Amino acid sequence: MSNPLVGVRVTTAALREVPRMEAAAEIARRRARALGRPVLVSVTTQVGLRDPLALFARGAGVTHNRLFWSVPAAGFELTGLGAAWSFTPPSEVDRFAASAAAWRQLVAEAVIEVDPDVPVQGPVAIAGFRFDPAQPASELWRDYPHALLVLPRLLIVRHGDVTTLTVNGMVDERSSTLSLGAAAARRLQALIGLPWRPRRPPLDLQVDVSLDPAEWKAIVADAIADLRAGALEKVVLARAVRLRGAEPFDTAATLDVLRRDYPHTFVFAIARGGRTFLGASPERLVALRDGRVSASALAGSAPRGKTPAEDAALAAALLQSAKDRAEHAFVVQMIRSALAEYCDDVQAPDSPEIMQVRNVQHLFTPVTACIRPGYDIFDLVGRLHPTPAVGGKPGPAALAWIRSRERLDRGWYAAPVGWVDARGDGEFAVALRSALIGRREATLFAGCGIVAASDPERELAETRIKLRAMLGALGAGEEMIG
Repeated sequence: MSNPLVGVRVTTAALREVPRMEAAAEIARRRARALGRPVLVSVTTQVGLRDPLALFARGAGVTHNRLFWSVPAAGFELTGLGAAWSFTPPSEVDRFAASAAAWRQLVAEAVIEVDPDVPVQGPVAIAGFRFDPAQPASELWRDYPHALLVLPRLLIVRHGDVTTLTVNGMVDERSSTLSLGAAAARRLQALIGLPWRPRRPPLDLQVDVSLDPAEWKAIVADAIADLRAGALEKVVLARAVRLRGAEPFDTAATLDVLRRDYPHTFVFAIARGGRTFLGASPERLVALRDGRVSASALAGSAPRGKTPAEDAALAAALLQSAKDRAEHAFVVQMIRSALAEYCDDVQAPDSPEIMQVRNVQHLFTPVTACIRPGYDIFDLVGRLHPTPAVGGKPGPAALAWIRSRERLDRGWYAAPVGWVDARGDGEFAVALRSALIGRREATLFAGCGIVAASDPERELAETRIKLRAMLGALGAGEEMIG
């Protein structure tokens, strides 16, 4: 149950910062006049709010632009409401470079007011990309373009015991400075006043497997034949399952389940145009903090056991699996080679370890490096995506195979989703264990890596395991799907 006093403290803090907002906006207005274009104003203050997800929930009836990111085990969460600024590159070519350039220009010209005593602050944009911009987009993904950066109007960030509120706005030479701070504070007050508690997921669900399991296994068999003929070394194939509910889905409640049950994943949500793309991904694509780069190789999967002994036996079998070790080695090799183009001191252990989440365990190898001057998080994202863990090897040939044979519009599934701050630091996950959710329907995605030694029946079973996270969070059971 939400605490109304917390809302009062947040709103009071926002109102207290109005004079600082207005002073910054006046500087921005003069700067906008000189530049001939709008300028960002971003003001951060410390507040007492402790659960950013509550603000995400309360914003559902106010704005279609809502953002959420959480790494529960690290005590880091952010929620964004509205859009002070957004950017989609005009061309699908060089979409990562174009996104980087637009963000750098925005923050270079901005008036940013921060509190020196606050560790997490300033403008933060959420970014997402299509898995394959060369594949025509379907109606399902109409609100999720080939690339998108969104700077929220209101941003709440919780890092450990510190929570901050950032108000962002674009100011031109004719802007009323009064509207920047006071209007944002009044809007926040309206949102804080709305009650929220997680609802139980709907139980009356119908399932529509978008592609019959037998047909999907036939596609896998075709891939195996091409792999054995030497056309590819690996290709990753995905499938989708659709749920329909008698009642509307509560995306905030779904996120609450995911962050509780999968604390060591990246829990994310981007709501646009009445739909929400969300998930709990175990795979970091890349993170950049103070010049240090962290990436993850995650390939090779096995179910969790029902007892500790069975769990340990399944983990040991995964570590000894020649098929899974070879698949994993592909990914490690590619990540190391990709990072070496922009980084020094690229390091990775010689052997993988086991990463366990609630319903599945993976082979996992962390990769670290130091980025060279002149490069940023978007350079790393563009070079790493897609890894062999979600595309295949060789990359271009695997993508072409997927494009022509998979019979699925992945949209943002298995693509980079993450955030970037004003310093150029940020973190991106691979959007796995995810779903695109509308009012009463949800499309869930899962995939697996196919190599010459793969078996279609086992690969189908692996997709069922990977669908468990989203099925459970939405109130469905694995037994409902084929």
